Amino acid sequence: MVWLYPLFLWALLALLIPIIIHLFNFRRYKKIAFTNVRFLKQINQQTKSGNQLKKYLILGSRLLALTFLVFAFAQPVITNKNNQLNAKKQLVSIVLDNSYSMNNIGEEGPLLEASKNRARAIINASANNNEFNIITANVDESLLHNTNKQTALENLDKIKISAGSKSFSQLLSVQQRLLAKSELIKSSYIISDFQKNNPITITQSDRSVKQTLVKINAENAENISIDTCYFSSPILQVGQPIGIEVWVSNKTSKDIEGLTLDLKIDNKPKGIASYNIKAFGKEKQVINFVLEVGGNHQCVLQLPGDNMAFDDQLYFSINLKNNFKVLNISDDDRYIQAIFNAQKGFTYVPMKSGNIQFSEFQNASLICLQGASTLSTGAVTELNKYAKDGGNVFVFPNANLPFGGLQNLASVFGFQIAENETPFLSKVSSFDREHPIFNQVFEKIPKNPDLPSVSNYFPINSPAGITIFKLPNGNSYLQDITAGKGHLFICASALTNEFTNFQNHALFVPILLKAAMLNNFKNEIYYQCGQTDGIETDLKYQKENNIQFKMGKFNYSPEVINTNGNITLNTNGEIETAGNYTLSSSASDSTLSAISFNYNRNESDCRTFNETEMQKKADEMGAELFTKSAEKLASEISVAQKGSPMWKWCIILVLLFLLIEILLIRFLNPNAKIAA
Repeated sequence: MVWLYPLFLWALLALLIPIIIHLFNFRRYKKIAFTNVRFLKQINQQTKSGNQLKKYLILGSRLLALTFLVFAFAQPVITNKNNQLNAKKQLVSIVLDNSYSMNNIGEEGPLLEASKNRARAIINASANNNEFNIITANVDESLLHNTNKQTALENLDKIKISAGSKSFSQLLSVQQRLLAKSELIKSSYIISDFQKNNPITITQSDRSVKQTLVKINAENAENISIDTCYFSSPILQVGQPIGIEVWVSNKTSKDIEGLTLDLKIDNKPKGIASYNIKAFGKEKQVINFVLEVGGNHQCVLQLPGDNMAFDDQLYFSINLKNNFKVLNISDDDRYIQAIFNAQKGFTYVPMKSGNIQFSEFQNASLICLQGASTLSTGAVTELNKYAKDGGNVFVFPNANLPFGGLQNLASVFGFQIAENETPFLSKVSSFDREHPIFNQVFEKIPKNPDLPSVSNYFPINSPAGITIFKLPNGNSYLQDITAGKGHLFICASALTNEFTNFQNHALFVPILLKAAMLNNFKNEIYYQCGQTDGIETDLKYQKENNIQFKMGKFNYSPEVINTNGNITLNTNGEIETAGNYTLSSSASDSTLSAISFNYNRNESDCRTFNETEMQKKADEMGAELFTKSAEKLASEISVAQKGSPMWKWCIILVLLFLLIEILLIRFLNPNAKIAA
């Protein structure tokens, strides 16, 4: 126990005053003479010993009353062994969870408000000279600086639910870095609902830091969410069926039947799906639709609302081409021309191998090399650049040239091809059914499909290539070689009847069509709110792009980065509202593309650690666990920092001893009765 104001203890010298009064104010007794005591029937004889007992009891009660009155002014405090009693300035660091799960409702209302109330209690209960910093789930840099008490309270009022939530491991790493910079006594508080899908996996490296986990409980932690969606096929075409696969999760303790999900495209209903999902399970359904026109389409998937509305909608965008440009470098283009020349939605551009116009490469969806003569170094360089920027190249060797005329191409794209063809009378034995080029080609794949026949081929090999068609001897017949963002498809046979019947086979047309459309959707169909990663686009970079994100009245100009001639957008995590946005040029006010953002689904599973699990986690971290109200938290912090004040008990004892004194004076009678 210590005294906050020990100088008041000098007032104990005042106890000498009542002692002196009681010791030296002796009472004199008078003798009264009676002529005849026999006439008295009874007298009251005051005994000296009884009067002294009463006097000492009154003296004791007065002394004790004065003593505890002095103690009350000196303010005694009971402290723990490690209490500093504000002897030194402290740094208080608060990790405040403002992720979307904190929108749930608890006993005190929204969990975020309950968390802020506890943060206020921590700050108010701390000493006035302490410093504070606050680390939010989105790591708001404006709150990371050490501030005084008043500024910290003002900063708390600014905190809102944020889309860009980090893991606890990341947040605690930030906190440890900030604490390590300070020489003050340090305290750490982590305020959250502590979801199971975001466990604390880091311990405090500085054991001198007092760490407290403050858990906020929600009344209802159940939720239904749209997790993700993606196209069944990467090949999307105007007027053709498009399938969107949607995963929905049931994060409740009950099975759900007949849950409906709606699809709207450009604000018009386009499809519906029904789900039956087991408790804490998830289910996938496919919604098929057709787009009659190309261009930019903004889409949204919608579930019925629940207590966590942020994941009941999923936005995505479709940027659909109306036309695909196909170049064919060949001296004999009859087969490729037959596919694309009259095909709706395609523009066919033939070129001679001796007169290649490189300027046409820029907007091409596919470049075919059909038995071309040996390519020059410049042509190979331009093809490599085209592929790395996301283009697709489909190659058929020349039957009359060594290496099929592809030796320059092989050295640049990293594959090997034999100098001479190999006779081989057989059929393709197998194919990669999962390759994107076969998506939606087959309604049903037969057990023994009819595959192309081979008479001659140039053996090809690429360590990084994916075999699409395989021969019975294990060699590749058709390979997909990744080149930057694009692909090089190379066939081992020339398109002549002496080599193969591939050009007359039923798979020839769909494979070439799919190759032309394969990279139409290089961009993601949606991005996450608050993300800091760059967003790659196929928009061409110009010095004055003036790109803007627009949604309703919201306008935002991102950082524009030149990436190999294309635009990469850096939003710096400042897109925090989910929805369908347009990319526009402020110079021409024209819409360049559609782009969508959604909230992070990590917060959808609201199941939290129970108190037993949290206590185990706190013990592992060497931390304390607190689960009570903000008022209780303030009281505990006050006791921990300032000790347990005893002045109120002193006042109670003062009143008690004064009452005892009054009772002694009024009711204690030391007189004795004797008979005459």
